[in-house]
Amino acid sequence: MRLQIYLTKRLLTNPYLIGWGILFMIFWAIIGAFVESGAMPSNLPQEAYKFYTSSWYGVLVLLSFSAIGVGLTAFIRYHTGSIPYLLRYSRMKSADYISGITIASVITSLVYSLILLAIVDLLFSYHFGFQISPANIPLILLTSLLAGLFFLSFSLFVELLIVKYLGLNPATSQIVNFIPLILGYGFGFAALYSNLGNIVYASPFADIEYLLTEGYYGHHIYLNALVNATSVSSNGIFSVGIGFLALIAWIAILFAISLPLFNRIYYRSIYEEKIV
Repeated sequence: MRLQIYLTKRLLTNPYLIGWGILFMIFWAIIGAFVESGAMPSNLPQEAYKFYTSSWYGVLVLLSFSAIGVGLTAFIRYHTGSIPYLLRYSRMKSADYISGITIASVITSLVYSLILLAIVDLLFSYHFGFQISPANIPLILLTSLLAGLFFLSFSLFVELLIVKYLGLNPATSQIVNFIPLILGYGFGFAALYSNLGNIVYASPFADIEYLLTEGYYGHHIYLNALVNATSVSSNGIFSVGIGFLALIAWIAILFAISLPLFNRIYYRSIYEEKIV
């Protein structure tokens, strides 16, 4: 249990994650509440402002989770220097490390989503002059939990493939670290401004964003670009059930590939990266 507590504490208090996953998102929340909202007419019904707030919450939390993904890839890359040794010559089992980093990822995701929920609620409610609270907190919490599992499985998959087949090349490592962030920003803004249709279910990043948005909004949204997701679409209504099933399928597939790779990982010194 000490390993789980240690990994959770290290991930939660990582200054880079706090900077990119919380403080940078607060900056964007301020932009959304006080700058971007200036383009909205002042005589719209309250539902329009609530959906505007919900879509901002969805994209902000997705980008925050993507920053957590960057932290996880860096975590895993650094630990690949010691894990093979510990698995062979100590009482630590692979399940101990996997459970520890899983708990750390899920707890960090839940904490970050709740922090941003409070910030979005405060800023947007203050600006629009009425309370805009999240409507379906259980949906938000369940989505955050699954998002934590997804970003862990994705980071584990990417990092282990690189370590196994490309080694600890410095340039490669730096690029790999930012893959979750690049995909998060790419799919996050694509879902916000583009009509992805049913592709939303195929992209776990867009799927998470839609689930979070619907959780905050509390009503069905359509498979339009998120900025127009309250308008009727020929693609139909976004299905929360299908969204969850698609996300769970991604998690299962990535873990099924990653765990055998993790069990066959061999010792590499962390200094090998500097030598290369």
